[in-house]
Amino acid sequence: MLMVVSCSLRLRMKPMSKEKRKVDKAKAKDMAEYAKNRGLILKEIKNKGSATIPEISEATGLHESDIFKHVTALTQFRKVRIAGEKKGYVTYALAEK
Repeated sequence: MLMVVSCSLRLRMKPMSKEKRKVDKAKAKDMAEYAKNRGLILKEIKNKGSATIPEISEATGLHESDIFKHVTALTQFRKVRIAGEKKGYVTYALAEK
């Protein structure tokens, strides 16, 4: 004999406090700037087909160290891939979908 038991579990969530709902404007601004810079980097890679960190830096005005951090994350998220090498620098291209 097979018995089926159904169980209904209702969770009651407490409303979020006004303090927790507040957005830290400084953090929000930093996050927006971060997203903007990533967009600039992706746009430059897309326009060139592939690009090195110095090329992206020259085109966007961003520091090479910041670009390196973004490209490293974009590579881990599989948005960008290593495409080869140019003049001793790694070239990056958009990852294939």
